[in-house]
Amino acid sequence: MSPFMSPERLPEERYLAAAEATAVKLGGKLAGIVPHGYWVDDHRYFYVLTEMARDADGQDYLTVVPKIVDARNGEARTLLSGEAIAAAIAAETGSAFDAASLAAAEYDMPDPDTLVVGLMIVAYHIAVDSAAVVKVEPVNPAMALYSPAGDQVCVRKDYALWLRDRGTGEERPLSPEGEENYGYGCSPESGISPISDRELMMPCGLWSPNSEWLATHRIDERALPESGLVENVPDGGKRPILHRYKVAGPEDELPTVEYLAFHVPTGRTLSTAGHLVKAGAFTPFAYRCAWFAGDAFYYVDMDRCSSEVALMALDLADGAVRTVLTEKAESGWIDLHPFVIGQPMVRPLAATNELIWFSEADGWGHLYLHDLASGARKNRITGGEWMVREIVHVDEPGRRILFLASGFGGSADLGDRRLCAIGFDGSGFEELLAIDGDVGVSADPVSTVEQIKPFRPSYARTGISPGGHYAVASLGSADTPTRVALVDLESRAQVELAVVDIAPHWNAPPPLPFEALAADGVTRLFGAMYFPTGFDPAKRYPLVDYIYPGPQVNWYVRRFPNLIASTLQSVVEAGMVGIVVESRGLPNRNRAFHQAGNGQLHEPQVGDHAAVVAQLCERHAFLDRDRVGIFGQSGGGYATARALFDYPDVFRVGVAICGNHDNRNYISSWIDKYGGRPGTPNYSGQSNAERAHKLQGKLLLIHGDMDDNVHVGHSLAVSAALIAAGKDFDQLIVPGGGHGILFESPYVLQRVWTYFVRHLLGVEPPADFSFEYTLAEGLAAKRMMRADLG
Repeated sequence: MSPFMSPERLPEERYLAAAEATAVKLGGKLAGIVPHGYWVDDHRYFYVLTEMARDADGQDYLTVVPKIVDARNGEARTLLSGEAIAAAIAAETGSAFDAASLAAAEYDMPDPDTLVVGLMIVAYHIAVDSAAVVKVEPVNPAMALYSPAGDQVCVRKDYALWLRDRGTGEERPLSPEGEENYGYGCSPESGISPISDRELMMPCGLWSPNSEWLATHRIDERALPESGLVENVPDGGKRPILHRYKVAGPEDELPTVEYLAFHVPTGRTLSTAGHLVKAGAFTPFAYRCAWFAGDAFYYVDMDRCSSEVALMALDLADGAVRTVLTEKAESGWIDLHPFVIGQPMVRPLAATNELIWFSEADGWGHLYLHDLASGARKNRITGGEWMVREIVHVDEPGRRILFLASGFGGSADLGDRRLCAIGFDGSGFEELLAIDGDVGVSADPVSTVEQIKPFRPSYARTGISPGGHYAVASLGSADTPTRVALVDLESRAQVELAVVDIAPHWNAPPPLPFEALAADGVTRLFGAMYFPTGFDPAKRYPLVDYIYPGPQVNWYVRRFPNLIASTLQSVVEAGMVGIVVESRGLPNRNRAFHQAGNGQLHEPQVGDHAAVVAQLCERHAFLDRDRVGIFGQSGGGYATARALFDYPDVFRVGVAICGNHDNRNYISSWIDKYGGRPGTPNYSGQSNAERAHKLQGKLLLIHGDMDDNVHVGHSLAVSAALIAAGKDFDQLIVPGGGHGILFESPYVLQRVWTYFVRHLLGVEPPADFSFEYTLAEGLAAKRMMRADLG
């Protein structure tokens, strides 16, 4: 090409298609997503469904419609139409209100006759039979814990907890006054989002099912070292602002957690001050690592490296603390749920003085029955070369457990789950629901329901009906649109509640699930391939790998569409092929699979990705093995840079977003559990800064300067090492950007497209292209993210 000729540009329609494929844009068009629902009694299930509607001007818009289905006859009906709800609110307020304004509404049914429509800080109680507003109630504050009895709410004020009577509005202190970094009900500041959590003021705690007790914690972080973020570009053109916060690194003394239980009627306080536990990255209440059962408050005590676990009990009668059960791993770590965000598969059964306990002691994840008083094992409940993925429901009178499991021999995909049942004694195993794909059913939360919902009834369950006769299941795969069905667990009859209507909005070929071998040449791995609109198998395309190495969550989601797939599809629409693949080190198989990288944070994951890329390029003539890119966010940003440093013959171009490039400078619980120990080669060997001199390809580092999860210093440390090595690289620091910039910023995502367009396609991006997300589209994307993703 002559130097005086304009460079070839990618057609603008490619970027238009890319923008429409994003989760935010796509989610704003999809009907059939069921974000949340619950049983209002033993046979009626309340849910909200996204549907297309048309306004008075003939414009289509997506709205959320409240529905109810009767499991006895399979009849589903709309409780109130958007027009009826809008008319009721308009009549109550005396001002115009249109149905399109309900896109951001939250719906609940406190009883079978009333629908509550929450709009920002106001809730309208509407009688279903008359479609008239019967009560208007302020929802204030939004960040609160509502008692199951519905009469009280717990809020945070500075470093103390207060109670507010929902009827009278009267307030009184529940806890004494705390202090900074040693408050009551405060999130751990040394966790993953100290500045964000500080602004939310959400109280950390849990009401007992009878509303008589409220448990919380006091985390002592006063002696921890400080870190900080500089808000370089604050609103209003002010000078930069320094935000200080506490940190607990892998070589720092960890903060301690004291649990407290307040007896609300009498003010009596119980404490575990004599049995402090180490704090982690999350409040233990976030994922039910502390809960009520019977006349005791239970909590999990993990050692620093998660190699030893104990179940502790605080007796609510006499305040005594005892150790119920301990388990220790000779190597590696212990999980009570394979996903870090899953509630522990531990169920104290006070009525029979028994305990259901999840363990990987035999190399697979299974359930065991123990004596609750002595901790002694009574019998194995489940067993075999497969694993329990979730306790969905425990039928104590019937002594039967419903659970999700995967990894059965003969499965086309070892990650696909099935709904199963078994007796407490290990007898009567049966598969209740299995498909050619994945089954998801929401688990009954331990102790009680979500307590951040002011109008959700205390008995509400989301998956299995209260009597255990019916289930609401999410069914799907990586290439089949997700559907939600109500299932009769005895007859196996199904009533379809929703199907994600993706066909009108997905112009590309459907994703292609595939199987490949790990770098060991033996282990089966699964993934999916994504294609651009107009894909022609006779042509050759660059390949882009969207990576996340875990090891705390799964990455390959057996759902279509999903947030991960949509993000990758937006990249490949520029004219590439993309893949998502699970590697060894992810948590949906046996212990050996999950802990294959024990002591490291990048292998065998990155090596498995390189091996899969090589196999796919050999398998498909339309893939160009000389044009392979890779990108990822957070741990995926770390793995992206590492892939370019360690596998330059495979990965030529990479975009590393918000990567935790040196976990010695990240939160302690991460490297303490999954990484090497101080003084070992793995401890220093995981640092990307120490490998940066090996860069041969094209690398773009992206980071937000207000990322309070992974500090921007992680990317800057790699930048410094690359500069010292004289390497050519690119960098984007996003002013005000947090850890979610890949999903929140259209500009950042467009920069990802553009980097691959220039360095894999060899052309320039469309001139002056930009796009934005609207508030309604953002809400729709959240609905997509809240859906069951396997």
